[in-house]
Amino acid sequence: MIYNKVDRSESRRITIIGGQGKMGQFFTRELSAVGHQVCAFGNQDWSCADTLLGDADLVLVSVPIQGTVEVIKRASQYLKPTTAIADITSVKTEPLQAMLEYHKGAVMGLHPMFGPKVKSFAEQIVVVCSGRDDEKFQWLLDFFEAKGSKLVESTPEEHDRMMVIIQGMRHFARFSLGVFLTEENVDIQRSLLMSSPTYRQEIEILKRLFAQNSHLCADIMLATEERCETIISLAQTYNRLAKLVAAKDREALIREFESTQSFFSNFFAVEEKKQKLENQNVDREVNDYFTKNTQFKQQDLDKVKIDSSENFLLPT
Repeated sequence: MIYNKVDRSESRRITIIGGQGKMGQFFTRELSAVGHQVCAFGNQDWSCADTLLGDADLVLVSVPIQGTVEVIKRASQYLKPTTAIADITSVKTEPLQAMLEYHKGAVMGLHPMFGPKVKSFAEQIVVVCSGRDDEKFQWLLDFFEAKGSKLVESTPEEHDRMMVIIQGMRHFARFSLGVFLTEENVDIQRSLLMSSPTYRQEIEILKRLFAQNSHLCADIMLATEERCETIISLAQTYNRLAKLVAAKDREALIREFESTQSFFSNFFAVEEKKQKLENQNVDREVNDYFTKNTQFKQQDLDKVKIDSSENFLLPT
């Protein structure tokens, strides 16, 4: 079996600002497990910042969105030029600009696209926004990949545009549905007894949403002006479609559906074509690999499977 191992040869000193929060605790657990020295830094620790921040190889900023830039500004005065700093918040443009402005060393923006309740980094997406001296973070990126994460490179501007839809708009849509079901006093348990699979999936999503911290949910929706504007636009779309329902305008509703159906049909056609190309590339790589390694017999080739991360699993 061929796989990547986490390099334990060099233990690094890592300070996580906000390390007592749920996401900070997750990173502390995962990084400590592979031998790194991780310190959780809280509000009570600023009196020790010279040591806790100044002696760190890496400082990770894991604080609420609205306080991220101020924390970066405050922490940077304690950092040595050899210290790397990265944030793991869900907005990237302003935090990355702040790190580049206030710190002279290595800088990177990271956004783990998951919450702290996941068991590990396996099969999770981490968005990576380049800042300065990216090579100083290679060990950390290698760690994510070795743990099974998929790294997606992005500019901070593109990231923030995408998060308007992926986080801000989606949170509002689910938040609104939850508020509506509450106002209507819907018997959720009873409804689940006669529900479809998609309805049960939706209720499960609402369950996870409303198990989160209320302040975090509000911050995600209000994080940027663009998110607020998009949420208002979504509400206007709801209102426009509701007026068609109120007018019982069946033909208009059908036109809206078919127009949207065409948009998604084009998207799925592109995705299907891309998947076929990826499968063809994988088949070609397998054939090339075993052509070069002729010591494998045909029965060995028949046993080969390819895992979801496209690593080769060789027969043992």
